Amino acid sequence: MRGKRLMVERSALPEEDEDEFYHVDLIGCRAESEDGEALGAVQAVHDFGAGPLLEVGENGKTRLFPFTKDAVPRIDIAGRLVVIATAALAEEDEDETKRGDDETR
Repeated sequence: MRGKRLMVERSALPEEDEDEFYHVDLIGCRAESEDGEALGAVQAVHDFGAGPLLEVGENGKTRLFPFTKDAVPRIDIAGRLVVIATAALAEEDEDETKRGDDETR
């Protein structure tokens, strides 16, 4: 089975609970700040073992946000919208600034 894709009909999957989401349902949702600023769209959901991350952006420029209630306080699957908390944006901007400082040394 190595290298084979496994697929399951959506109807065979269990119904999600209120705070549960299938990754595929998040991909393509537009992302906004709590102030309504457009941030792009959810490109992917990653989990490297320390907790899931949302990859958000457009035109090849993306940012990663922790997929937690604090960082992503609102998800509207029907409206295809995820809202990124102001604190998560500030933390990401701070990290980006630090990376830029490191690159100039």
